[in-house]
Amino acid sequence: MEDETIMSNDNAIRFEQMVVHPHLIVLYPQSQFAQIPLERGTVVLGRGQDADIRFEDELISRRHCALSFDGGSVTVEDLGSTNGTFVDGNYVHRQILNSDNRLQIGKMVLKVAYKDPSEEAFSRELYEAATKDPLTGLLNRQAFMDRSAGELVFARRNNTSVNIVMVDVDDFKHVNDTWGHQCGDLILREVARLLNDEMRDSDLLARYGGEEFLILMSGITFEDAKKRAEKLRSTIERHIFSWMDAVVPVTISLGLSSRQGTDIAQISELIAESDKRLYTAKGTGKNRVVSEN
Repeated sequence: MEDETIMSNDNAIRFEQMVVHPHLIVLYPQSQFAQIPLERGTVVLGRGQDADIRFEDELISRRHCALSFDGGSVTVEDLGSTNGTFVDGNYVHRQILNSDNRLQIGKMVLKVAYKDPSEEAFSRELYEAATKDPLTGLLNRQAFMDRSAGELVFARRNNTSVNIVMVDVDDFKHVNDTWGHQCGDLILREVARLLNDEMRDSDLLARYGGEEFLILMSGITFEDAKKRAEKLRSTIERHIFSWMDAVVPVTISLGLSSRQGTDIAQISELIAESDKRLYTAKGTGKNRVVSEN
């Protein structure tokens, strides 16, 4: 007997209409990939602290352009920027953007994409995996290096200070050898949380590798940075770390490097300076802050 197709009088399955939301996608530089959801209303793109979406590019004005979403389309408007706003290579004052357009401000190339919730979640997971340390949830080393570039450019141009702090958990190998690597992971997560709780919105905090963390504090003097570093040291020293009903003694050592304006070197040099001072802190008793002064 031949197979027969069963006839159905039911109507076709009706899916609920998918709601999509616009996102601003950073295409270039690839190291700064991000997807930023756009809500109804207007946001300002720029390099300044007062911009809603900040980009670390010296060719971008402090308030460069605005993106407006009216619920149906996204419009870009130049805000009198120094170097102009371009769509597909053409200078624009105001234009509606579709998904095929490429928006360029400074060195940045961006586009607007419309995503449904499932796409948003997947893209967010990819972005988190590329920029975050999986154990602590902090920025990873590469993300820190990428994001610090704009802070250094801004500080040089505005004659403000940049302070780099290298942090190391003292005697961490002893912790792993005595209580095990699971305990060590818990200690790192808790140290990361305590450090992060002391950060300002403008600070950058990353896990640099192993038991080392890296902090960038901009816009404050060397003396204030030193006080904040000392507070971090004290916070970790006073905190009670425990594992399997045992108290685990934990302290940190810190090396601080500070520069202002045109004296600010490349980020790699500043990190090297703070690392040398950290080495001095470790060699002179640990649980202390060492700076150039």
